[in-house]
Amino acid sequence: MKKQTILFLSMALAANISLAALPEYKAPEILARANIKDGYNLPPLSFLNNTSPIINDRGDVAFKLMAVEGENNQALWVKTVEDENGKIIYVAPDERFLTEPESISENGKIAFNLYDEGVTDGLFILDVNTLKVDQVLSPDNLPIQFYTYPQLKNNGRIYFRATDDANDRMFYEYAGKNLNKIIAEGVESSGIKSSYLFRPTVNDSGVIAFKSRMGERGQWDESNPDSILTLTQSTDPKAPGYKVATIARDKDSDPRSPFLGFGNTVSLSKHGVISFTATSLESKKEIVVAKDGSLKPVAIEGQNDISEIEMFGSRVNDTGTVLFRAKNSEGKRGLYLASEEGVKRLIGEGDEIMTDVGPAKILHNPNYPGFGGDVHMNEKGDIVFYCLIVSYPDNKELGSAVFKLSPVR
Repeated sequence: MKKQTILFLSMALAANISLAALPEYKAPEILARANIKDGYNLPPLSFLNNTSPIINDRGDVAFKLMAVEGENNQALWVKTVEDENGKIIYVAPDERFLTEPESISENGKIAFNLYDEGVTDGLFILDVNTLKVDQVLSPDNLPIQFYTYPQLKNNGRIYFRATDDANDRMFYEYAGKNLNKIIAEGVESSGIKSSYLFRPTVNDSGVIAFKSRMGERGQWDESNPDSILTLTQSTDPKAPGYKVATIARDKDSDPRSPFLGFGNTVSLSKHGVISFTATSLESKKEIVVAKDGSLKPVAIEGQNDISEIEMFGSRVNDTGTVLFRAKNSEGKRGLYLASEEGVKRLIGEGDEIMTDVGPAKILHNPNYPGFGGDVHMNEKGDIVFYCLIVSYPDNKELGSAVFKLSPVR
C-alpha cells in the first residue's frame, strides 16, 4: 500500500496564504448570441442551454450548442485569438450527443465523446485549426459505457472519467496509444478505496484533483465520508503509479474537520492551487482555497452581501483568486471574485450589458435564472460566461449569449 500523504490542516493555519489583489475588469464583450429570428456569430434558430464556455491561457474560447438552424444536432463553437469572430466548427452526427468541452489545448485541440442513450462512439480529438477530427479510442474492445469530462492537455495526454459495464467509475489517462487506468471505485487504488469518484480536474502537470466518497462499492449514501484529494504521478522509477494527497476531509471522515460536506466539483490551477465549495459546521457554504499547505475560506454565505453560494464549480488561478456564482441579499445571481484581499461582485442579474443589438440587461426573473452553466477563468484572469439577455429598457427577449470579461492590464 502506498503511503497516503495527509495535507488536511486546521483553518487556523490559513493566515500564511499570500493572495493577489482583486483585478478591475473592462466592460463585457459579447462573443455569440443565439435567438430564434436572429443571432450574433450564430445562425438564427440556434439554441444554447446552460452551456459552460471555456477559455484557455491563449484566449481561445469554446462552447457547445444544443441545436443549429432549427436542427437538433449539437455542435462546437470556437473563437481563437486570431479570429475576428467565432464560428461553429463541428456539428455532431444525427442521433448523437456531444460532451461539453472541458479544455482547449494551446495548440487548438479539443477532446470529446459522442454518445446516445446506451450507446457510445468513443473518444475523439478535434483540431480547431484544420477542422480535422480523429477517433483515438473506440469502444469496440473496451468495457467502457461512458466517457465523461475528457480533458486534453498541452502535452497531448487525455484524462477522463469512464463508467464500465458494471456501472463503476474510474479515471483514465490516454497517452500516445496507451490507455492507463489511474484509479477505480470499489478497489484499493493508491492507498485509498472510493465508493464514488466525482468529476476530475487535471492541470498540465498531470495532477488530478477531485472529490471522492470513501468506502466499499455501492456505498453512496451521504453519511459516508467524503474527501478532497489529489493524485500526482510518481517520478520514482522504483515506485511507479500515483501518489494520493488528502486536501480536506468532512466531519464523517474526521471529527476535527471544520466541514460538514463538499460540493461535487474541485478546481485546480496550473501550478496546484485548489478551490472547492464546502459547508461549514454552521451550515453555511463557503469557497475554500488550498494553497501552500493551508486552507482558507475566501467567501462565506452571510458576508459581503452574499446570501447563497451556488453549487456550480468555482475556478481558481495561481494567484489564489476564485471565480464563482452566488446570489446577493436581493436574491439576484451574479459572478463573484474572491481572494484573501476580499470579495467583488463583477456582474449580475438585472445589470446593463452591451450587445450586438445595443444596450440590454441580464435577465432577472425570480422564477428563472439569468445565468446558466459553469463559469470559466484562465490564468490571466480572462472570464467567459453564459447568460440570458433582454432588451433595455423594454425587456424584450434577445436570446442567450456568451460573454467575455477581461481584466484591465
